[in-house]
Amino acid sequence: MRISDLKVYQKFLFRNKLYTLVSIVGFAVSLTFVILLGIYVKQELSVDSFHEKKDRIFLLAHDESSKFGNPVADFVKDNCPEVESYTRIFPRSVVLGEKGQPKVKAEALFADPTFFTIFSFKLIEGSPSQVLTPLKSVVVTKSFAYKTFGDKSPIGAHLIINNTEHTITGIMEDIPQNTQIPKADFIVNYKSIKMFWGGMGEEWILNTASNFGFTMYFLEKEGSNLSAKAPMLLELFKKEFWFYKDGFTQDLKFIPLEDAYFEISEPYSNLSTNSKTLITVYTGIVILILVIALLNYINMTVAQAGFRGKEAAMKKLLGCSRRQIVLQLLAESFLMTSFTFLLGLFMAFLIEPFCNNLLNTNLNLSSQFTPSLIFIAVIFVLFISIVAGFIPAIIISGFNPLEIVKGTFARKVKAKYSKVLIIFQYIVAITLLICSFFINQQSDFLVNYDQGFNRDGILVMDNVLDSAQLDGFKDKLQSISGVELVSYSRGTPVTGSNNYSFEVDGKQFSFQELVVDSTFFKIFNIKIKPTGIEPSKDTYWVNQVAYNALHPDSITYMANFGYNNYHQIAGIVSDFNFKSLHEPIGLMRISKLLPSSWVDNIIVKITDGADLYKTAEKIKDTYSKYSGGEFFESRFVDDTVQQAYEKEKKTSQIISAFTILTIVIMVMGVFAMSLYLIRQKEKEIGIRKVNGATESEILRMLNFDSFVRVFVAFVFACPIAYYAMNRWLEGFAYKIELSWWVFAAAGLIVLVLSLLSVSWQSLKAARANPVDSLKSE
Repeated sequence: MRISDLKVYQKFLFRNKLYTLVSIVGFAVSLTFVILLGIYVKQELSVDSFHEKKDRIFLLAHDESSKFGNPVADFVKDNCPEVESYTRIFPRSVVLGEKGQPKVKAEALFADPTFFTIFSFKLIEGSPSQVLTPLKSVVVTKSFAYKTFGDKSPIGAHLIINNTEHTITGIMEDIPQNTQIPKADFIVNYKSIKMFWGGMGEEWILNTASNFGFTMYFLEKEGSNLSAKAPMLLELFKKEFWFYKDGFTQDLKFIPLEDAYFEISEPYSNLSTNSKTLITVYTGIVILILVIALLNYINMTVAQAGFRGKEAAMKKLLGCSRRQIVLQLLAESFLMTSFTFLLGLFMAFLIEPFCNNLLNTNLNLSSQFTPSLIFIAVIFVLFISIVAGFIPAIIISGFNPLEIVKGTFARKVKAKYSKVLIIFQYIVAITLLICSFFINQQSDFLVNYDQGFNRDGILVMDNVLDSAQLDGFKDKLQSISGVELVSYSRGTPVTGSNNYSFEVDGKQFSFQELVVDSTFFKIFNIKIKPTGIEPSKDTYWVNQVAYNALHPDSITYMANFGYNNYHQIAGIVSDFNFKSLHEPIGLMRISKLLPSSWVDNIIVKITDGADLYKTAEKIKDTYSKYSGGEFFESRFVDDTVQQAYEKEKKTSQIISAFTILTIVIMVMGVFAMSLYLIRQKEKEIGIRKVNGATESEILRMLNFDSFVRVFVAFVFACPIAYYAMNRWLEGFAYKIELSWWVFAAAGLIVLVLSLLSVSWQSLKAARANPVDSLKSE
């Protein structure tokens, strides 16, 4: 591109400031989201691709879950000669610090000694085959080592984990973002999980298959086919493990490592997972944003063709070839695209924290620019430049110079494809707007839905006290101003509880079980319909769903709770949702907490009207002093409920952000197209004004076209949005209805925005002197 051409282009941009501003801002904002979403999609699709043995690593799974009992790993290895080795993993929040001293919380990952020989996580110090072999050995991450020990080497140092001494035997790089293995501060020898089930016997948790809570990976021998052994293993599992014997699942599979990230979708998973459908949607959004931005830029450029006409005509009349004009326009497109890409990249860095929070990830843009990615970015800019500049270049370079001299060129450019583009953008905008409204409504519905129990002003704390301390502690808490009630339990409606499964007459039952004191019902305002049976250690309260399923004796209220284990029902509690609202209310049984029983949860009801957070701080301070500084978790019930639907809230925020972006691009595009299309009607407007048409009549004529295009788009968008929302809501047991007014409101919003963006140009055209548009005729 010659310096003289560059100066002419620069003058054109400064002379047409509105065109320049709309082109640069629209393109740059679009590219910002394309860059951020593109890197996010690339990162998600490359999860666990860095492991050297990734093609031979398989996750054992059933249905959409990756949890099994510990003995399953050895059972699979003993029955499958294709297995070279395995590693089990179990993530857990732990407490660091000596007993009686201040404690800190940390994230631990318990793993077998083979963990570092199967996976390719980089060790800074330690041998992959030996570093986790010693009992109570720990491999700390680089960041944890620096945070805890500074510049000193932590090798050989002791780490007190849940009051049990462990020894640091290695240091590893931090667990990266692009892996399904959960983030942790350190990896602990797997056998240390015994500390969490100490009351059940020294080796119980390692030897029992009844606790399905552990995840395991298998390394396939080279040249073998481990996946083919799944049907054979399934038949053996049906004979060996209760979960299969009792018919709770009939599925067993080996999932390749790189597929597992998208195939596991269980609640409270041991793994980091994502939805392949969501990634596909994001990929589609990236492409959609890019296409709309490109088409907008193309049409903005074509709309300005009349302004470039005289310049190009002079070049043609002076002997410049069409090829030279095309190359000049492509060079201009490259300059514009390069500038907007760099501006988009700058804005991407600015909003990266917002995007990380929204997508629950860490994009770390500065580390993404490897030589290969820079090369891809350059190719991307070149490709976009050609696509964006080719059509305007062909149109502008293909005219007759005499038409420019006569002033007829601008009217001869046809606009059919531009009208189609506008309708396409309207369809996308209306569809996204409808979906955004409904997703927001469903998210609010989930958070505010009456789940059948009180959740206001209730603080739940983990118990770190022994039975002898609990009675005195309750009195201590009740003496605090603002504390209304105190309850002890094992499990709550929001923190989960134990599962109890059994079979009666060939029918499977799976109960959640709570163990509570009498105050529990008052705090959560759960109503009980007494049966007349006195509550005791041998009776249960059950919810209405369970009562209907068990069909107890109508006189004795005796029911079979499996294995001919009969218990009387002391009362029927009102149904409440103790699972996600994705699922219907399940079976619940509640037993009486005995004085000597172990307690998991301390529940405190704060008086209505009291300062919630100040009272909570007093409660936690009292608890900390009473327990001798032991670390404990605490959370408000209402906060826990809201966190349970964080995924839906994030989805709502993401769709809302994309909707706003699409509407901004649409308004810019419609503005550009109005400029373009009204120019095609200048002669018609002039003739109408000469024949007595008023400004209001001209405005109605021009705005009517916008109304028709929005209406056509509305007709197409409504069924698309209705289908998409119906499919999405199928995943919820409790959901909103698709109200007609949302569809109407979305269409009306787009229509108003369209008319506002068009009206300025329409008013300008209606007030123009008809002589100016007819003088060339």
